[in-house]
Amino acid sequence: MTAQRKTIVLKALQGTDRPSRRVEPVRKVDAQAPEPIFDFSPEERKVYDALVTHLQDYDLLHTIDAIGLSTLTKNVVIMKWCADRLKDADDVIQVFENGTSNVSGTYTAYAKAQAAFTSLMSKWGLSPVDREKIAGMLLDNDEDDYDLIKKQ
Repeated sequence: MTAQRKTIVLKALQGTDRPSRRVEPVRKVDAQAPEPIFDFSPEERKVYDALVTHLQDYDLLHTIDAIGLSTLTKNVVIMKWCADRLKDADDVIQVFENGTSNVSGTYTAYAKAQAAFTSLMSKWGLSPVDREKIAGMLLDNDEDDYDLIKKQ
């Protein structure tokens, strides 16, 4: 059996803390926007640039984000393309000569792109709730009693 590790706060209270052994992460914010990993049409590039600008406004953009943002961009554009083609119920349901029906491929592609967008949008702060969380993290710079204890 291994011994229970002490928390940093407990070590600080006991006077056995060695801050030099702790590696603090360094925040690195990229000044320039990363290039997408896919070849984009002009319409796709506008969506990608809007997403990049959104993240740069919050100082959350990193070079590795190009992968996720490229995927998110493709899903947004596919979703829009499919939505533009879905005009009425006949575009959603295919009825064959023998009377059977099926969901159309365009609607299926729309639904899958929308599901992927919905799951990815929260990761990038694209919903109002996520923006509030990000803004709260950025604005909450006041030290409280817990922060003071952590630094001792």
